[in-house]
Amino acid sequence: MNQDNLKTTTRVEQRIDKQRRRYYLKMNLRSLYACFRLGRDPYGGLRFVFMMGDSQDNIAESERRFGRIPDPYRGNAALEEMWQARFRAGPYDIEQLAGLPADTLGGAYGRHMKENGLRADFYDDVPARHRMHYLRLRIRQTHDIWHVLTGLGTDEFDEVALQAFYSGQFPNSTGAIIAVAAFLKSILRGRFDELTRHMEAFAEGYSAGKRSGSLVAVKWEEMWSEKVETLRQRFGIVLPRKRQSAAVRELRAVA
Repeated sequence: MNQDNLKTTTRVEQRIDKQRRRYYLKMNLRSLYACFRLGRDPYGGLRFVFMMGDSQDNIAESERRFGRIPDPYRGNAALEEMWQARFRAGPYDIEQLAGLPADTLGGAYGRHMKENGLRADFYDDVPARHRMHYLRLRIRQTHDIWHVLTGLGTDEFDEVALQAFYSGQFPNSTGAIIAVAAFLKSILRGRFDELTRHMEAFAEGYSAGKRSGSLVAVKWEEMWSEKVETLRQRFGIVLPRKRQSAAVRELRAVA
């Protein structure tokens, strides 16, 4: 390659890199806006959680392609297979699952959904734009299953802990930004006792996510009849007792 071609290539690469940085800035500004709105209204801002997640997934996909972040698909044949098949579990009946024994995944999940007034079809069924988006969609589909598996409840502190758990499982800036939104809410309201609890929840959830086996490539919807404690032991899911919800303590009492 002669000098003129080399200079042309370098200029093209610089232009592409500049465009990529601008794109990252746009996505991060969207995320920061969503973070601020979520900090002001943590219970009514789910659409901002989605905005944040989609924006960060776009950055993550770019970085994954460049090999700048760990690729959650590399060496994970099960996740690759799910992506290639665009796996999504079929519809299931919450009432029917709630009728299973309380110590099974299906029984515990069904009760969790009913007690918290949640619907299994809450999240939109949209096609995945790319690999990291598919991973995000799968996390959304199984979010409440992970609540049951980790023993985390649905208050704001346990939600922060679960987002931190995701961050410990795979490259996930969204969980960190959601935690920042929780920190911001506590700071803006002068509730520093809550700030401490949020930080502790994030630290505990992140550590537990790092210690646990990979949960992202598991078809949990095919394991409804398995005992929750058996699954926790199989995948090494352990959280400090102080973060376990009352519902989980009751579940362990049944088991």
